Formats: sequence, C-alpha cells, structure tokens
Amino acid sequence: MSNKPDQISKLKWVYISGAVSLFFLLLAILMIMFASDISGAGITKSIYYIVLIPVGLASAAFLFGALRSSAKYSGKTSYGSIELTGPVVIFCLVVIGGFYFATPDSEFLLTVRTNVVNEPEKILSHGSLILDIGDQRLDKQLNENGEVSFSGVPSRFLGKSVNIIPQIKGYKIKGSSLITIPDSRVIYLELEERMDSTLLRGRVINENGNPVDSVIIDISSGLASVVSDENGLFAIIVPAAAGESVLLTALKNGITGYREFITIPERGSIEVKFKTGL
Repeated sequence: MSNKPDQISKLKWVYISGAVSLFFLLLAILMIMFASDISGAGITKSIYYIVLIPVGLASAAFLFGALRSSAKYSGKTSYGSIELTGPVVIFCLVVIGGFYFATPDSEFLLTVRTNVVNEPEKILSHGSLILDIGDQRLDKQLNENGEVSFSGVPSRFLGKSVNIIPQIKGYKIKGSSLITIPDSRVIYLELEERMDSTLLRGRVINENGNPVDSVIIDISSGLASVVSDENGLFAIIVPAAAGESVLLTALKNGITGYREFITIPERGSIEVKFKTGL
C-alpha cells in the first residue's frame, strides 16, 4: 500500500481557481454598479484591501496548482536575508503590487451643517443635501440637528471646492453653491428663504365655453389677485414655484364660480370654468 498522499488533479485546480476568479469578477462588477452607495458608506478602501488577499491566493492556486509553475525570490533586508519559494511568491507579488500600484485614496467624513441667515436658532430637519464630488453625486437626508454627514470623501478633495445643492423647500444657498472643504472637515452652509414667483396665465370660460370678463382671480385667499379682461384672459404673478399647488378662487358680482387647488404649470396656461351654480 502506498503512503503517498493524494494530490489534487490539475483539472481540479483549474476549477478551484476559476471559480474563485469568477466570484471576484462578479464582486468587482457589483462594486462598480453600486460605487456611489459603497462610497457613501465609507467602505470602498476597506473592501479593496480585503479583496487583495483572496485574489492573491487564487492567482497562486492557478499558476502553481493548474499550470505547475515555479517561483523563487531571494533578497536582503535590514533584519537579514529572506528567501521565498513556491506559491507564496505570487501571493506576495499580487498583494504587495496591489498596495503599491493602486494606492486607493484615504477618506474622511465630511459634515455639512445648515444655518438659516438671520435665524441662527432655527433648525431645518426636512429635505436633503446633494453633494457633487468628482463624478459622484451623493444625496442624504437632513437629521434632527439640521446636518448631514457624508462618509467616504477622498482626501484629495480636502481644501478643494465641491458643489452642494440643498433640496429644502423654501430655502436656497446664500451665494455660490461651490464651497471649499476646510481642514476641519465641517462646512457651515448659509441658507436664506427663497421667494419664488411664477407668471400664471389663464382664461375664464362659462359652462358653454364662452369667455367671462370681470372675474376676480384670487390666489390663496388674498396672496395675489387679478381681474379677467373682456376675452376672459388674465395673467398674474404667483409667489410660488412651478409645480406647487395653490388655492384658486374665481368670483364675480359676489358669486363664487370656481374654488379649487391647482398645480402651477411650468409653461402654458390654465382654464378656469366659471359655474354660476356653485
């Protein structure tokens, strides 16, 4: 009976190394597809270094198990001589090479705190902030303290200008949206109230489709008003943004012929059907 230990066949090594390589290929594709989410969680660098180890093992398995290759390295260090042989040489080349040539960016946590001009005590806890950094766009909700923390920001952006876009109803940035990241890694975002206004055009008609003149068009109970002309046409500046809903009331001779919430269109006009039976 032979005491020679069983050896894994060349074909099995191909299967093993191929399966491992395929797994990490799929992992790389997923990392590319979900790069913004991974970067937002601040774990990109950690995953890269962890992945290097099994990739080095898979490379060594393929070259030495399947191709039956050989390798040897000898050298001297300040602590003495070193000699490496076999699969460990390839493993070290892959891992050390990954550290040396790729050198992923170190990262930091960027905190953005909102501050309402002339109302320092006011805390905005609704809405979100968008951070454009490089080719990435990160969008995070404000917390109860009126601030957002963006993790995984590459260190090369420290001291550089980034674009910040507030998505907070009724507020806008005071000044430019390009803001330099300070050494403290904390940005105080100055916001001011946004007074939107939109030109609203329309036409008042009766139940038969004919124009109605001298109709008072009231927006949100006195916020703005205008009177329709002889052709039933009107134009009014509404203190609201396109896409917002406002209450429109149409009156003539003390009669309310229309009272409904409407959505302010970005372009074009609206039609107000005046009904005397209301």
